Amino acid sequence: MITPGYIGLAVGFLALIAASIFDIKTREVPDWLNYGLFAFSLANAVILSIYHNYSHILLESLAGFGVGLAFGLLMFYTGQWGGGDAKLIIALSALIGLSFSEFRNNIPLIFIFIINLLLVGAVYGLGFSMYKAFTNYHVFNEAAKNKLRSRSMLIVRGIIFVLSIAAFIFFLVSRSIESGVLFGMMVCLFFFFYLWVFVSIVEKICMIKKVNVNKLTEGDWIVGDVMKGKKVILKPSKIGVTLKEIALLKKNKIKEITIKVGIPFVPSFLIAYFLTFLLGNWLFFFL
Repeated sequence: MITPGYIGLAVGFLALIAASIFDIKTREVPDWLNYGLFAFSLANAVILSIYHNYSHILLESLAGFGVGLAFGLLMFYTGQWGGGDAKLIIALSALIGLSFSEFRNNIPLIFIFIINLLLVGAVYGLGFSMYKAFTNYHVFNEAAKNKLRSRSMLIVRGIIFVLSIAAFIFFLVSRSIESGVLFGMMVCLFFFFYLWVFVSIVEKICMIKKVNVNKLTEGDWIVGDVMKGKKVILKPSKIGVTLKEIALLKKNKIKEITIKVGIPFVPSFLIAYFLTFLLGNWLFFFL
């Protein structure tokens, strides 16, 4: 039996569709939706526990809440997610639950969901970054040329190129497993270097904008120190701006502020949720 039940599964899916629409349009998920889904998750667990006369369903929901809370806080305080995303994973984890019996012969479904979310999120984030680079091609292209032609980047590119050629020659001469691994590592280094350059330029050029302080919302990421004259009014934080800090900016009559616009990440939640219940434990085929 699916942990949340078929009604719970459908409600979770509909909630994620609504959350995705909000995230794409406003870059935030309203608290009423997250709190509502969390309340439903607990109520659903209570009802299923009574109906099946099996109290473990409620305990599994609470255990899932614990997993989601730990993961959500980790992603939030490391600056990977905003508060809305963290609250959403907590509510979904309470809905999915953590079944202790799955540990015997399987990987619990909640961990499969988190793995799916990380994998889908990586692909989704890269795809969204490519879209932003394409729609801002001229600005992105000019910034990329300037960055790659800078002295520090030329030195790094030269070192990576020389090491890659050396590793390739070593592989051709020795034909050993060790030389193949070394060459593979250099190929990965080459790829990840340019991926880092690509993502950093997208963040700097395509994901930064100025907004009126009156339009700031809790959790927005401020870029750089906010100054009034020579005095620092506010410093950026990984967890975003708070309501108290927004009030401070208004008190000091700061009109505009530069913020980093986050990726609307919730659609990746929806895709991962769908894949989780469609494919189940796909890792079983690799173990």
